[in-house]
Amino acid sequence: MVETRILVPIMTEAKPFEALGINGVEKALTQCLDAGYNPLFMPQIADGRILSSANDYIVQNWFATPSVRVTGKSKGGNAVVVYAHVPNYFSNPANIKVARETGLVDGAGKMPLQDFYNLLDLEDSQSVYVVDYNTLLNSESGVIKVSEAMKHPQTIPFLGGQERAEKYLAKHKEFYGKTIGIWHFDDLGHVPQGRPLFVGNNYNNGLDGDNDINNNGGGRFLGVVATEPHKAVVREAQRENGTTPDLEAVMGKLANTGL
Repeated sequence: MVETRILVPIMTEAKPFEALGINGVEKALTQCLDAGYNPLFMPQIADGRILSSANDYIVQNWFATPSVRVTGKSKGGNAVVVYAHVPNYFSNPANIKVARETGLVDGAGKMPLQDFYNLLDLEDSQSVYVVDYNTLLNSESGVIKVSEAMKHPQTIPFLGGQERAEKYLAKHKEFYGKTIGIWHFDDLGHVPQGRPLFVGNNYNNGLDGDNDINNNGGGRFLGVVATEPHKAVVREAQRENGTTPDLEAVMGKLANTGL
């Protein structure tokens, strides 16, 4: 069997890690981390598609990410939904297993309160976005026109910023058509509850924030491993752009270093 590797826009190779069937997210994420790869967060997947062509692997396949959508109440008691593109409680597959074994709620996993508060504290990091719970609840969960997607409260936080979202939607229209599925679920409960973010490979399965954390359809992550010079560049980009590096910033830095 030929090993699949995909060139992604950080001047390195990305390798897919896939486990189909029950507990696929947990299994695929474990494979990725055990192999010494870092799974790409949703903004990085989006940037990869923005810079790709229609027949590229990253466009033709769906992916899970360690990015999460978590619903809970702030310290002030306000119901909110957090979209986080940073290492979090559920980016550790052991915690996905704990959530599964202690009981999922309509497919969502319970997140410890302090871990949820930690994400809220990162709201201004350019990698964590907070949306009012009622605003999202009252928005459509389904297939809408791409031309209307920027108005949807999930689009910008899901993709990680307005400029990226605009570019991504233009590519989605080119690749998949004039409609896009934007899916979410009412996860408000007594404790914070979260789900990993998935991105589909057709018009219907677009920005999927309603998948089970235990997704029985399986899990597929793109993982990257970098040389030490690349890691240094990424760390610099992280300091300047937030916890999740902006790929165009990384590419510019790599060009300047001649790597």
